[in-house]
Parts: sequence; structure tokens; C-alpha cells
Amino acid sequence: MPHRIQPEGTFDAATLLDEVADGIGVVDASGEILWMSARLAAQDPETLRKFADAARECLREGEGGRRMQSRRFRAGNRSFEVQACRLGAAADRSLAMLVNVSPRQRLLDRVEAVDAAGASLLDLDAIIVNPLNVAERLKLIEGRIEQGLRDLFGAANFEVRLLDRKSRVLELVIHRGIEPLPIGKQMKAEPEGHGITGWVASTGESVLCRDPQHDPRYMQGLPGCRCALTAPLLLHDRVVGTANLESGDPRAFEEEDRLLLELYGRYVAMALNILDMLIVERYTTNQRVSGSVREEIAVPVRSVRESLEAAKAAASGEVLESLNRLEGHLATLERRLKAASEGFRGVLGVDRVEGPTGEDNLLQGRRVLVVDDEAGIREAIATILGQHGATVTPFDSATAAIDALHKAKTAGSPFELVLSDVRMPDRNGYEIFRAAKDTDAEVPVILMTGFGYDPHHSIVRSSQEGLHCFLFKPFQAQQLLDEVKKALSPQAPAGA
Repeated sequence: MPHRIQPEGTFDAATLLDEVADGIGVVDASGEILWMSARLAAQDPETLRKFADAARECLREGEGGRRMQSRRFRAGNRSFEVQACRLGAAADRSLAMLVNVSPRQRLLDRVEAVDAAGASLLDLDAIIVNPLNVAERLKLIEGRIEQGLRDLFGAANFEVRLLDRKSRVLELVIHRGIEPLPIGKQMKAEPEGHGITGWVASTGESVLCRDPQHDPRYMQGLPGCRCALTAPLLLHDRVVGTANLESGDPRAFEEEDRLLLELYGRYVAMALNILDMLIVERYTTNQRVSGSVREEIAVPVRSVRESLEAAKAAASGEVLESLNRLEGHLATLERRLKAASEGFRGVLGVDRVEGPTGEDNLLQGRRVLVVDDEAGIREAIATILGQHGATVTPFDSATAAIDALHKAKTAGSPFELVLSDVRMPDRNGYEIFRAAKDTDAEVPVILMTGFGYDPHHSIVRSSQEGLHCFLFKPFQAQQLLDEVKKALSPQAPAGA
């Protein structure tokens, strides 16, 4: 491929262009380089060949009257752009400029990767029709979030937190490598005193911290952290959480990573919001359907009751007893329908649970702690387990329950089973799970939630650390009893 290199020491328009590009050259219609600058001549043969081919294509496309044409190509691990135009009045040659666009192309490739990972998070149709329960759906989505953080940013140590809009507490949802805060200690969306994460959540601005140990906002997370990247999870410009990446490598993250984490954070926010809406829709649909059923049967029930009253007035003996029992069943039916129309989340079939047998002494004398702020659920669980010989200690406060766990351990009589709702006014289910495991790593824990609602993702976090099982309210009393027996059986598998 013959060519003429520009003599050194000359300065003209070509030299000026050469300073802002990676080389310029004159290429004819056959793809032969007639002249090239020194910078272009320094390129490897593959790059020169692809440069000449691109310039020739630009010349051919330019025959339609458009003067400037551009083409892109890859050579090795680099990306280039060729911009070419006809050289003066000549119809068979072009002046072409080579520009290394590898950084720009790399950014575009990474943006496409973020979009692909985000699309995977938002592809919920398959999840909805899949026979997964709510906790399993949460686990699937959180697994995709975790995979995205690893693939897109090479992050091995990270945490994702969701913001409770009322309390402003940043609840830990996913964490790898970064130890969670001690039980009882909270991180809030505040500009001071709650680390860089609290600052990001309060301002909505991301932070790339290259020297965490000397940043007064930094709160110790990863031991030996040398670089931290924190971005808000934004939903229509409203902060719904944060994503925090940390590394012992001071060059682990760059400004490009900060911008891409902001973009990925929007996808994460949308995915979690969609899932929350699905759960809320499930809850409200149940209320609407149950309420409609209650309204539809109100008139027939009233008519049956009037008929019963008339029949009782003329009955006696066994007939009267049968009518009284029928009236009691009707009252039970009304109570259950009323509870369902109000969003019943308690224990079903308490009156149908199997009673203890002579050989069934698994629960006899077992110490069980129950935590739920709904009195009906506490009482139902205490009744069911108490009938089988268990000693049940109920609490309507998670803080009091955690204190009781520690006191019982100190007294040498630790609880042997813990049942807790995931959403308590003062603590979440994960904190209760963690406190129980801190007192006894082997104690089985069962978490409960209404309609799969788990705003702090306690079930998924606890499942990763040995949760026995979870129950979705309303659940059957027999189901509760079966799971309790499994949990207390010798060598009961975690997560059964």
C-alpha cells in the first residue's frame, strides 16, 4: 500500500488536524492511501487497512452530494471513527481523519449493558405467572440486582438500602462483604451523622469518595475501604433508597461508574416499586372481592336468621338444640366474612386444628416466643401451641421481645422457638431474627407476613442466614402447627 508521509517540520492545515486526531490521510476510490500523516503511519497494519476501507466507503456514500461521511470500526480492543469528505473538486479521493473513540464506545457499551440489566429487572411478566410466592419473587429480583452490581461494576462488597418515607430510616435490603449495623442501630436519610449513605439519601446526589478514611461523612463499613461509591435509587426524582459499593482498591471506581450507578439505580427503584405495587394490589383486590361477597350474602343471611328465630319459637328438645347450633354456625360465618372483608390476616381454622395425642409430646414444655402487634394473632398462636404443651410468651413490641431473648439466655433458659411478624412498629423481622440467632445460633425462627408484604425484605435476608420458614397471613392453624413441629424436630433443616 504505497503512500507518502508528510515531511517533518512542516505546519499546515493537515498538521493542525493531526493534532486533534489520531491521524489523517488521503484515500482514493480503490482504497489506496495516497498520503498519510506521521501519526497515521504509526498505526498497526490492521488499523490502517480498516481505515482505508472505511474512507473508501465514505467516498462512495458521498457521491450522493453529502460531503462529510463517517464510519466506525474495531481493531483489537480499540474503537475508531473515520470522518471523510471529498478532497476539493476531486471525485476519486477523500481526506479522511482517524479518531480513537474507545473511551466513548466503552461508555456506550456500558450504558447498553446497564440498560440490558435494567430490562431484566423490569421483566416481571414471567415472574407474575410463575408459581413463585412473594418471598421467592423478591429473592429472584434481589438476585438480579446483585448480579447486576457484580457484572456492571465488578463490585464484591456492596449494600442496597430502601428508605422508609415515614421514619426516614434506610433499611438494609441486600448486603455482601459489608457488615450490617448492630441490632438497634439505624441509618437515616440525614446529611450528618449517618455516613455518606445518609447524606446521599437526604440530598439525592451521588458521591464518589476516593479517600473514605479522611472523609468526615464516611461511616466505617468495609474494613480497609479505600474507595466508596454511593448513589441514590431515584423514582421520578424521589429518593427511595441507596446503593453503596466499597473496595480496598483506591482506583476501583471512576466518575463513569458514578454516572452508570445512578442510571442502574433508577432501574432498581422501578423494579422494587413495581413489586410493591403488585403486593398492594393483591391486598386491595382481596379486600374488594371479600367486601363484595359480604354485601351479596347479607340479605340471604338475614332471611335465614329470621327463619331460624321463627322456627325456634315453635321448637323444643333436640330440634331446638340443632337450631341453636345452626344459628351459631351462621354467626361464625358472618364473623369470618367480616374479617375477610376487612383484610383478615390472622390464623384460619383454629377450631379445626388437630388436638394433641398421647405420643405427640414434641411441644411439651417447649419455650416459645411470639412477636406480633395484632392481639388476635398472638392469642391464636398461644392457644394452638399451648394446647400442645408449649409455654408461649407473647409480645406486642419487638424491642421488648429482643430484651426478653437476651434475659432468657442470661438466665440459662433460652427460648427454643421464635415466631415473629416481619413488620413491627419499632423493629423489623430481620432484626428480631438476628437477635434470636445472636442468643442461640441454632434456635429456629419462623417469620410471618400479611399478603407477602415485607417492606424491609426481612424474609429474603433471613433466608440467606438460616430462617426455618415463613408463613403468609392468613395461614391455617394446622399449617402453623406442622411448621412448628418441623422446626423443633431433631436436625430440622433451615429454610424447610
